[in-house]
Amino acid sequence: MPDSQMQATFLRSAVTLDQLPDDDKPHIAFVGRSNVGKSSVLNRLTGTKGLARESAEPGCTRTINIFDVDGHSYLIDLPGYGYAKASKAQRESLSDMIFEYLSEARQLKMVLVIVDARRNVNDLDREMIAFLESRNIPFALILNKMDKLSQSETVHLQRSLASDYPDIPTFPHSSVTGRGLIELRQAIELAMRPE
Repeated sequence: MPDSQMQATFLRSAVTLDQLPDDDKPHIAFVGRSNVGKSSVLNRLTGTKGLARESAEPGCTRTINIFDVDGHSYLIDLPGYGYAKASKAQRESLSDMIFEYLSEARQLKMVLVIVDARRNVNDLDREMIAFLESRNIPFALILNKMDKLSQSETVHLQRSLASDYPDIPTFPHSSVTGRGLIELRQAIELAMRPE
């Protein structure tokens, strides 16, 4: 699949785990801070503009959005975490939804943690990374918005991540330039292969 698009269609939104597809097709989940660019990553990855809703207003994804890929797997867009303008109860509800899915979804094969390359990994991202490591859930970091960084900023980011997270796969990505798409698709295809 490296040179072809991932053909994906929106299946449905879920607010509880019993609304997830009841089959054994593999899941690849996308998670990250609010306004980190999850929707733009999904749209560029699939080559389908508007597949996942993009908004300048953070905190818009408040459900688990499920996308069917070629009838053989699912991309799972989890709500963004850390949206400051949401009420405490809303933030806790979304956090519970995210962690319940990550803990219970038996079809989950890989989690892609999307990080804004301009801001590096923050405390909420570290909490997510620690959780995934504690549950032995395979995951990788997508360094989104790499086109916004200068060469020196890119070098600094790479050194920082190599020091803090030497064993975590990372994928520099830009939805603007398409950087990292081939490598990201290859990683997803590998994760979805039968064990």
